[in-house]
Amino acid sequence: MELSASFTRALLAGFDRAYADLLRVATRSTGSREEAGDLVHDTWLRLAEHARGLPAERHGEAPQAPRDAAAYLAVMAQHMALDAQRRRQRHGRYLDAAVLHEQLAPSHAPDAADSVMYRQALAALEAALAGLPARGRAAFVAHRVHGERQPEIAARLGVSLNTVERDLIQAQACIEDALHRWRGTRPGSADTRRAGRRRSLGALLGLAGMGVGGSVGWRQWQLYRDTHVQWQAHWSSTRGQLARHGLPDGSSVLLDAQSSAEVRYFAVRRAVTLAHGAAFFDVARDPGRPFTVQARGVRVTVLGTRFGVEVAAGADGRERVTVQVESGRVRVEPGAGGQACELGAGQGLQVEGATVTQTQAPPGDAALWRHGELAFAGSTLGEALQRLSRYAPFTLAATPEAARLPLSGRVRIAQARAWVRALPRALPVQVRQQADGGLLVAMAR
Repeated sequence: MELSASFTRALLAGFDRAYADLLRVATRSTGSREEAGDLVHDTWLRLAEHARGLPAERHGEAPQAPRDAAAYLAVMAQHMALDAQRRRQRHGRYLDAAVLHEQLAPSHAPDAADSVMYRQALAALEAALAGLPARGRAAFVAHRVHGERQPEIAARLGVSLNTVERDLIQAQACIEDALHRWRGTRPGSADTRRAGRRRSLGALLGLAGMGVGGSVGWRQWQLYRDTHVQWQAHWSSTRGQLARHGLPDGSSVLLDAQSSAEVRYFAVRRAVTLAHGAAFFDVARDPGRPFTVQARGVRVTVLGTRFGVEVAAGADGRERVTVQVESGRVRVEPGAGGQACELGAGQGLQVEGATVTQTQAPPGDAALWRHGELAFAGSTLGEALQRLSRYAPFTLAATPEAARLPLSGRVRIAQARAWVRALPRALPVQVRQQADGGLLVAMAR
């Protein structure tokens, strides 16, 4: 109902006299005197704002005063208290979802301890729910996850309402017991009264309950765990730049110059895709989450080790993937029908199309670019110049005939220009200075 100007101003005039009564009514509705004071103040503000927007009474118009201003204001305050309660409930549901999203969704400032903690919590909840009797588990999922009322559950399961209530009480007790064991607390202790932790665990409980509700729900939950990204990052480096990046679990990635990699962490696995270039990985051991690197069709799987992976163009234009292990062991699946193999310290693998070649070198030679060096064995001059181009501030190129010349040896990256200038001493080539400052290697005449 729209309030007239005279009615509104009459309510405002009687507000001071009714203040004490309004405060008592609002306190009973909210249970908090502080919140009640805010509500009474908001009531006055709403009336004042409404009065400010109304025209003044015309000359001779009799003011329309309420019969009982205090009663009208009390009803208004009660309605505002109900609105505030509904807002709190909506906000609480939002916080539940927000806390769960913060723990499980991708984040660019991850906390490794929190990640491990919540994975352990999920495992504890799943185990507790999986151990419930089938009927109790079905009742719990229907009530807590799908929001079914207890009489509907009883009718669908063909049991009494008392039976459903008893099943839900037993299920809740089982879950609370599992949470106490996981947290190392006792029911009623101070640790169990932490509102933020309790709220987030409640959200996790809903997800876990959804997962074990049945064979279809369980498969959906497993799919969610396998495909839901908890943390991700994408990094690229420029010419001459090496960049080290830390990962949430304590692992690290050293990215070579002109390289690009994408990292994604899931609940049950850690995955890296090396788009191009090279990277060296120092992986923290986590048996529950294997660490995989995908480089074109080659897949490398580890638990904890140090190794390098590189994607480069081969002599015939096909891409070559190289894996070198410094410590630990890795499993390499070459793809394209190749046979998987395990590599230890000092061992390596080169995959170029359908050709797979195992290599052996001192463990310290894995990803030599980390130490400012490059090693070429059975390579071509074109491949060497292309590799050096990632660091040189000038262009390096070779004519097609010169690019096919075989080459082996080592070169210091910082001495790239001097090394190229010295090539005519070892190969039948000549080096030409280009207008842009770059170097072109051609066959000697």
